[in-house]
Amino acid sequence: MSLRLPWSRNPLKINDITSSLKKVWGTQESEARCKLATAYRLTHFFGWDDLIYGHLTLKVPGTQHILINPFGLHYNEVTASSLVKIDLAGNVIDKGTSNFSFQRTGYVIHSAIHESRSDLNALMHIHSRAGVGVACSVDKMVPMCQHSVFIEPVSYHPFRGIVTQESEKIELAENFLAPSKCLLMKNHGLLTGGATIEEAFSRMYNFHTVCQAYVDAGYTHRPVPPEKILSEDIIEMSVKAAASMDGEHFGMMDFAALARQLDSAGYETGYPHP
Repeated sequence: MSLRLPWSRNPLKINDITSSLKKVWGTQESEARCKLATAYRLTHFFGWDDLIYGHLTLKVPGTQHILINPFGLHYNEVTASSLVKIDLAGNVIDKGTSNFSFQRTGYVIHSAIHESRSDLNALMHIHSRAGVGVACSVDKMVPMCQHSVFIEPVSYHPFRGIVTQESEKIELAENFLAPSKCLLMKNHGLLTGGATIEEAFSRMYNFHTVCQAYVDAGYTHRPVPPEKILSEDIIEMSVKAAASMDGEHFGMMDFAALARQLDSAGYETGYPHP
């Protein structure tokens, strides 16, 4: 899937942080806000959004605070300054520039993982059509295409209804353990994590692509034939090869390239291009 940007005479710019706000938030938080808002906009343009639902979060560097979308804004309306800053107990630290607060469901899901996985500074949770299709029909995903290399091992969490109770945080944490960075939420959707928002986004791209391959190949209603499943040796070799190419900067070049497309179209991401 490629990024297709609609033409707009006056695109809503992503980096709307004024000089006075930058003095309050500082350079690191301001940069984090621009990156996360860019990820929201890209999620929309890739067609993974679900009206105003789903969530992307990013820890503010050097803190236990997370940035999350204002619940009520469409992903195409999210800007750097509108993001809400909360702590892991769900207290609003900074409401941002919008008139909306955050959704409790997003807080419960994301805080559970941010608390239990110190290696995951960024999380993405979406309800893409292919992702929901697989979440509703596949018990356990198997590696069947090259994109599978970038999502293994996949973890699983059962559906307990719309997530609003903090009691579910324990089970969520138990079902999403390291080294897994991709979680299939049964009957619900997809979740990925990364050390950076760039990594979380890249893993989501691959996760969604594998789900789309399942749908396209008809494997949501029949098992993947054994001869089509990639061997453990091939997966291990490919994972090592991918790591040698990207290393700790997984997804950085992909995300930067997409941010440049947004910048060229006038969205002014504020992304720190080298």
